[in-house]
Amino acid sequence: MKKLLTGLACLVALSASAQNREITFKDADWKTQLATAKKENKLIFFDAYTSWCGPCKMMAKDVFTKDSVADLFNNTFLNVKYDMEKGEGPALKDKFGVSAFPTYLFINGDGEVVHKIVGSMPAAEFMEEAGKALKPESTAFGLAKKFNNGDHSEATAVAYMEALEKAYEADKMGAVAKVYFDGLPKSALIEGNNWNLALKYLNNPSSQAFAYLYANKAELEKKYGADKVNMYFERTLNSSVYAVKSAYQKKNNLKEAKEIMAAIRKLQAKPTANAVNMLAQLDLIEFASANQWDKFCAKVDGVLSDANFPRKPGFVVTAANDVVTAAPVKYSDEAIKWANQLEKGTPDPFTNIQLADLRKRIFKKQGKTAEAEAMAAKAQDLRKEASKKGQMTPPMMKD
Repeated sequence: MKKLLTGLACLVALSASAQNREITFKDADWKTQLATAKKENKLIFFDAYTSWCGPCKMMAKDVFTKDSVADLFNNTFLNVKYDMEKGEGPALKDKFGVSAFPTYLFINGDGEVVHKIVGSMPAAEFMEEAGKALKPESTAFGLAKKFNNGDHSEATAVAYMEALEKAYEADKMGAVAKVYFDGLPKSALIEGNNWNLALKYLNNPSSQAFAYLYANKAELEKKYGADKVNMYFERTLNSSVYAVKSAYQKKNNLKEAKEIMAAIRKLQAKPTANAVNMLAQLDLIEFASANQWDKFCAKVDGVLSDANFPRKPGFVVTAANDVVTAAPVKYSDEAIKWANQLEKGTPDPFTNIQLADLRKRIFKKQGKTAEAEAMAAKAQDLRKEASKKGQMTPPMMKD
């Protein structure tokens, strides 16, 4: 028994000592890292993180410290990491279009991204994804070359769209889906395989295929169920409005955004509840982009006076926050007026928190520090109260 216990103790000790490797990151400026990668003929593994990112910390603690992960990365890649909010981080964030954390990039010595991973995942999946960087033809960047050179086969298109989805490249995925699905015979779009692929990847309302599916919604409902079909169209249209708004705010991909906006207006010509809300959002996007804040405010006033306007509180709160963010300070009084009108309607706890956050932002913009602090405290108290009751709370808006 004594020998057995001694043997077990040795095994435990050996196991503990073996499991102590982790990914080794090299410290240097970005120019030096590129030069080193080129000289050593290695890909750079680039960890784009922030100090406040929970999933980033989890990956660093639980995945990067696995021996199997450490051995793969230390023997294969030049490993670097940059805080996206410090030093060279912000410039590199813009250079590589990092918009979510964690983002992991695999970059060659010429500074070209050959693979991209977004989000946290178990060690085995992380290693599998990293392995794709060594086979560029299987990555979004390698598949892009095949697709853009005319290979629009289902195998290539689906692999490419799947890779873009994993890389959180929804806009690019939509553009690829538009080309692929618009190239199919229209009658084939309603078939099971193509419909299931459309559900997953076709997110661009300016696509001819999407318009055809929307026009044949009744047939789709009979074949696949009304709930599933309507959820797909509503989700796609609503997310497209959000994408259009983002494009206008960033002044990026405006040509495509205008095409999507025109397509949504055409598809939503019939005055359904969802259409009324969506078209009003598009109006506000156009007014804000043209700095036509008087028209913007008049539109919101009209919504507030419309007893039948759907999902009014969310629409008005969003519009008011847009005014605080982008309009001249004189329009802040309009946002206060809207908040007061919403409050008279005895809003739910979620909306009450949004209104407190909104007033905090308005007062801060107006230079009313004491009032802003009071509203921040109120919002915090409301969040604590809602949390105790198990109620959902809205994310905090930036000042």
